[in-house]
Amino acid sequence: MRVFQCVLITLFLGVSVCADNGDAPAVHERDKKAGNKQTLIATTFGEPLYLEEVTPEDVEIKRKELPPGEFNDWLRDYRGRRTYEKIWKPVLRRYVERESLCVSDEELAAIAASVDRRLESAPELQQDTTFSPVKRKGLMVAWGRASLMDWKVCKSLYEKYGGRVGIGSLGSWTAFDGQNALLREHHKVGDIKFHQADLEKAFWQHTKIKNFADAYPTGERLKALLATPPYLRDQAGAPSQ
Repeated sequence: MRVFQCVLITLFLGVSVCADNGDAPAVHERDKKAGNKQTLIATTFGEPLYLEEVTPEDVEIKRKELPPGEFNDWLRDYRGRRTYEKIWKPVLRRYVERESLCVSDEELAAIAASVDRRLESAPELQQDTTFSPVKRKGLMVAWGRASLMDWKVCKSLYEKYGGRVGIGSLGSWTAFDGQNALLREHHKVGDIKFHQADLEKAFWQHTKIKNFADAYPTGERLKALLATPPYLRDQAGAPSQ
C-alpha cells in the first residue's frame, strides 16, 4: 500500500505524477520579471512558446559538468521533450473539448464507492496518520478521477489512430502514437507553427522515443484494458496492466 501513500502525498503537494527525470525549473518566469528579451520558438493556436520556457535554470551548471558533445545532446533532448509537453497540453485541451470527454457525476460516485471498497479491504491505509480519513478519501477519489480521464483520452485516441499504448506505474495512460498523429494533423493545418528549425527537429525527434511508459499492453490484453474503466476493474476481475 506504499504506492497509494506515495500517490496521495504527490497529489497533496500538487506535483505531477511522473518518473524522476532531473527537471529543473525553467528560466521563463525569471526572464519575464527581469524584462529580458525572449526567443519565440513555436506558436500553438496562436499562443507563443519561448525558448526560455523549455530551458532549465541549471543549464550553465550542466554546461560545466558535461563534455561539450554530451551537453549538447542533453540540452537538445531536454528541450525537445519540454517543447513536446508544452505543445501537447493545449492540443489535449482542445481534443477533450472537441470529443466531449468528461467524468460524469455517476462515474465520480462510482469512483467514490470504489475507494470505499479499497479502504475497507486495506485497514492499514486507515491507520496511517499522514492524512485525515476525509482528506485521504478525497485525494484517492481525485486520483481515480484523473486516472479515468487519462483512460478516456487514451481510449479515444487509440480508437481513432491505433498505435502504441503505455501505462505508467501510478496509473497514467498514454496513447503515444495517437498523440503524435493528432499533433501532426494540427501542424499540417497550421495550428502548430515552429519558428526555430533546431527546436522543431528536436520536437519531432521526441515523437520517436520508444520508452514512454512502464507497461505496453497489446492484442487481447489491451482490448480488455480499454473495455473496462479503471475504477470498475477491481469489481470485474479484469487485469490491472
